[in-house]
Amino acid sequence: MTDSPTTEVRLPDDRPPNWANSMMKWALTTPGLQGMIGQGVALLTFAGRKTGKHYTIPVSYHREGDIVTVITKRQRKWWHNFETPLEVELRVAGRDFAGKAEARSSDEETLEFMISYLEKRPIDAKAYGLKKDEITREKIARILPHIVVIRIEIAPVP
Repeated sequence: MTDSPTTEVRLPDDRPPNWANSMMKWALTTPGLQGMIGQGVALLTFAGRKTGKHYTIPVSYHREGDIVTVITKRQRKWWHNFETPLEVELRVAGRDFAGKAEARSSDEETLEFMISYLEKRPIDAKAYGLKKDEITREKIARILPHIVVIRIEIAPVP
């Protein structure tokens, strides 16, 4: 029997503790430190869709030009804010950007992105329950229903 995309997949629940997120937010806004750790971690600020409350969270990201991509696990709740396009602020490598973010569904474009992303950053495969040698189209297709890709078009803040 072969695995199909609907085969049960369990991603590790490796959410960092609140104190770690607070420390990361501090470090990403501290001159000198932000450059050292800001190469793969950004600060995403957005207003909650129900409460309007502003949230700032550290996120791992991938940037190509004016497109920043953030990947999160579907089991987390914050991504629901991006089911419709939402204006956001993003601090990347010590620079502030404004942008529009939207969650993407598990489509062919998302599959191609994840294949390319994990081939470039195989160390990240573990976060999605894959070993470095399991970065294949079939294995990645199995995890797509369990992740959310958020695409953010950015522009520098004047």
